[in-house]
Amino acid sequence: MKKKSGIMILPLVLMCLALMLNNGCKKDSNNDSNDQEQPAQLPVLTTVAATSITTVSAICGGDISTDQGSTVTVRGVCWSTGVSPTISDSKTSDGTGNGYYQSNLAGLSPHTTYYFRAYATSSAGTGYGNILSFTTTGSGGTLAIGQTYQGGVIAYMLQAGDIGYDAVVEHGIIVATTDQNNSFTWYNGSYTTTGATATAIGTGNANTNTIFSSQGAGSYAAQSCYDLVVDIYTDWYLPSKDELNKLYENRGAIGTGFANDYWSSSEGSANGAWAQSFSSGNQTSNADKSNAYSVRAVRSF
Repeated sequence: MKKKSGIMILPLVLMCLALMLNNGCKKDSNNDSNDQEQPAQLPVLTTVAATSITTVSAICGGDISTDQGSTVTVRGVCWSTGVSPTISDSKTSDGTGNGYYQSNLAGLSPHTTYYFRAYATSSAGTGYGNILSFTTTGSGGTLAIGQTYQGGVIAYMLQAGDIGYDAVVEHGIIVATTDQNNSFTWYNGSYTTTGATATAIGTGNANTNTIFSSQGAGSYAAQSCYDLVVDIYTDWYLPSKDELNKLYENRGAIGTGFANDYWSSSEGSANGAWAQSFSSGNQTSNADKSNAYSVRAVRSF
């Protein structure tokens, strides 16, 4: 019996040895996997807005929060008149390493919109910051109604007496090239008083923000403009009564084509708001907020 017991133990010992060898192989395999190098990551950075803008220059910069383990060897700002500048376009070179840096852009053209962003290059490649824009100043004025500009078409140039007018730097209103919708109500499903009663040029943006704050998310005239994004431009709004009328007056020069009735952001009462017919030019002070009219967004520059 003892001899038989010894014979039975031997296979068990061999099985244990086999399991130990197998586990050891798996462990080595896991170690090999962990030892593999992870792909290098691009630097992370943000773009600093432009200041000291002149006819031919501007100051901006970048801020590198982390190099992701690969030393930044070149950093700066790249810019162009296209909406997505890269280091293949004009660029500065502003040192190495992490942190904030300043960039001086020179050789620009007057009355021109430039798009720019910070960049940082390491052995992992080139990382970019967010895209921003600015427009150079200049004397003499080259901007005109009907000109394609900053995401749309110039619809109106501010005049003395308008809110935001500057005798040195040109400002105006840009209109989107297409309607946001031709069947939007002014209200968000119920009659309320929002307080967006301003009618003058320069008040449409404040009106739109007031309407959105009062009525909240939904599918209505002011909301469609508030949510609009064209290229990098996110500051669109529903024009005020007087701003809408400038679209009507200059519709021929704008040349984008308009429908019939349009909403403004100017509220007339709890039940009504200002609207305008682009067929006759007539403005209605108390059009029912439940009416379905066209909407065309604008932005200021």
